[in-house]
Amino acid sequence: MLTINSQPSPKAIVIWLHGLGADQNDFVDFINQLNLKEFMFILPNAPYRKITMNQGIEMRGWYDIESLNFEMQDETGLQTSMRYIESIIETQLETYNTKKLFIGGFSQGAALAQYIGFTSKLNFTKVISLSGYCPKMEISDAKSNLKFQAIHGFNDNVININLAKTSYQKFKINKNFILKEYKMGHEVIDEEIFDVREFLLRD
Repeated sequence: MLTINSQPSPKAIVIWLHGLGADQNDFVDFINQLNLKEFMFILPNAPYRKITMNQGIEMRGWYDIESLNFEMQDETGLQTSMRYIESIIETQLETYNTKKLFIGGFSQGAALAQYIGFTSKLNFTKVISLSGYCPKMEISDAKSNLKFQAIHGFNDNVININLAKTSYQKFKINKNFILKEYKMGHEVIDEEIFDVREFLLRD
């Protein structure tokens, strides 16, 4: 686990979750380019697990994936990863003084960020999804004020944009939901740095 901008009283704690097969180092440059020195970022590592979609090869993953249509959901894996992230956050909240808790991620990490943000017992205020999708889950009315920004590429050949947009249908009536689309693939581009920075700073 990496911590960036560690400080006693950060303006906010941001949990950032990497994608399938990646690790905690993948978004260090991205976080640094946000230039949010008053925000503390925590980048955990997913455990190694066998991924069915990749012929059972072991790699870092937050949960198993059978195929890119995401019809089958690894609920056990999602729940296990949520409890792991919650334990990290609870430890941090005992150490650092802040009232704002944000969570975000890329691809599989983005999906888990949404799952945690909208179902966890912890009180998140913002969720960010880069090139992700929304897992199947029940969202309580208590989470209706949660601010949510999703960014996706028209040319994403890993998580199809139409699949992502369909998964976000449940948020259409939420005034706090933002979906931005770019002419890009399954990647991160410079424009997203501005988008994420502006979203994190917004009241």
